[in-house]
Amino acid sequence: MMRRFAILPAAFSIAAALSGCDGGGGGVPTNGRLIDQVHPSQNYAQATEVQGLLAPANTLASGVIEAPEVSDYPQAIVDRLLASWTGSRPDARIWLTPDTAFTSDVSVGGAIFLNTGLIRYFHDAPEIQKEDALAFVLAHELSHILLGHTAAQRENKALKNGVFSAMKWGSMVGRFSAGSGATDAVSKAILSSMGAKAFLDTALFPSWSRGQEEEADALAVDLMARTGYSVSAATDVMDVLISSEDQDIARLAQAEAQKETSFTADSFTFRAKAGDEIDRAIVDALRAAAQQHPHARERRLALAAYLRQAYPVRAHVTLTRKPLQEWVKSAPVTNLLKGVDLLGEAASLIGQSQWGQARQVLAHVRQPAAGSAYYALMTYQVAMQTGQSASAQRLLATAAQRDDVTFPIAVAWGTALSAAGKTGEAEAYMEKEQKAMSNTGFLPYRIKNARQAKDGISSLKLSVICEGLGDDNLARQCSAMEKN
Repeated sequence: MMRRFAILPAAFSIAAALSGCDGGGGGVPTNGRLIDQVHPSQNYAQATEVQGLLAPANTLASGVIEAPEVSDYPQAIVDRLLASWTGSRPDARIWLTPDTAFTSDVSVGGAIFLNTGLIRYFHDAPEIQKEDALAFVLAHELSHILLGHTAAQRENKALKNGVFSAMKWGSMVGRFSAGSGATDAVSKAILSSMGAKAFLDTALFPSWSRGQEEEADALAVDLMARTGYSVSAATDVMDVLISSEDQDIARLAQAEAQKETSFTADSFTFRAKAGDEIDRAIVDALRAAAQQHPHARERRLALAAYLRQAYPVRAHVTLTRKPLQEWVKSAPVTNLLKGVDLLGEAASLIGQSQWGQARQVLAHVRQPAAGSAYYALMTYQVAMQTGQSASAQRLLATAAQRDDVTFPIAVAWGTALSAAGKTGEAEAYMEKEQKAMSNTGFLPYRIKNARQAKDGISSLKLSVICEGLGDDNLARQCSAMEKN
């Protein structure tokens, strides 16, 4: 019994660490402008390989889409914003991601990811079709780099994994002490005892802490003002984010499963099975907290306060509409959006094992979507399932050597090499890609490969590394591979 309760101090220490892990910056000033008070970095640590630059987008099957004919316009906006920055300038490049959400992001390595969902919103919503609004989106992501937030991102995510593990242990402790009939209040108390506020502030919302987001909003406005954009457009974007967040919360409530409920943050999912009152109450508490602390609304309030004090008098600026309207209606953007729709349709059919129909849909995909790693992965999968194994292996071999190779492709290639008896080549490839992508998800597959090679020493070594990372989900995967 004492051994079980001994893990609680670790949960406290992790939560405490999270509460202070904001990463760069001293907060949004209440007097003056952030851009005049921030100390620019002399250099920006950026990935030396494309695989590292594109993490975490390349952990997903969808990966990125390289399309200069589409990205050149937002890239020009980023370059214009950077020209107003007095410090050293990072090489902030735009990459397109086939994601339906109205969001953007920036990698640890300094790449800016622009979702096609965001582009689609600009395409479909005339009221926000102005370059100033897109400039705020891009300036916000650029600000994360300029403020040094990307340097702290890995540490934040590692600490989140510790908190998630502590939450699971806390659930076990609660079950042991209170039994399966524990009340909702007891479960919420367990969650609170592990530092719920620290968890919500830093781990509930993906990638960035609340403080980092508000700093990036403030600096984005400053960059816009220096560059000649209307800072008022920032509030238009925030209003869209609030609407999007409200829709996500509503969908989550509607999707409540009777047999199992869950809460997801980043790549972690906390599940509660039917009859498990402790875990279900923790999930309910997290969801309630998410609804009570709508991140976009808090950012909107913080941004409004900053605009009032930093820009009490604003010069009249005519919002720039024509360049963005021409861009979103152009053939390259239209082709991109159509192609992404087809990729999504093909992925859905593949998920249902409708291989013939998926092949028909993929046949209609054109550039730039047809040049993506996502397209390459799906054409390989379809070829494998429709009796074209030789063609499939050629497609996979080519895809595995792409600079923008994704984790699923790399795993498929490593697994194929191992199955063919080329275990040494498989290990060399997966070890190289794990380092390049900084993705420990390769470890279970490397363990399986070592067992295929009957290399017990390497298998044990990799297992120890896997266990020592503190990611219990990954540890379970590694353990499963050890037993197969």
